[in-house]
Amino acid sequence: MAVGVAEVAEGKGPRAVSRPARAQKETAAAAPQGRFFLAKAGAGGGTPEFDRECATEAEAIAESFKTGVSYYAVIEYRSLVDCSGRQPQFRKEVVKKNP
Repeated sequence: MAVGVAEVAEGKGPRAVSRPARAQKETAAAAPQGRFFLAKAGAGGGTPEFDRECATEAEAIAESFKTGVSYYAVIEYRSLVDCSGRQPQFRKEVVKKNP
């Protein structure tokens, strides 16, 4: 379908559709901060046994590679209940690490 120059000039031709900007998501809710621990060397495989804590995941990955042990990423949550509606709604909230 061809559109003539006169139709475009009169505003009858194809138009650019403007879209509303997307709202920015909160980064804290999207990516909770975890704590990273190296596994104890020689530990069984049943129950996780933590050795030492690493400051960042990058450090945990590097130390895990150097020592040949696994690492664990742990995120702690607190449970909350909202009783304002007809039925209670259970939610979780990330517990922030205190330095």
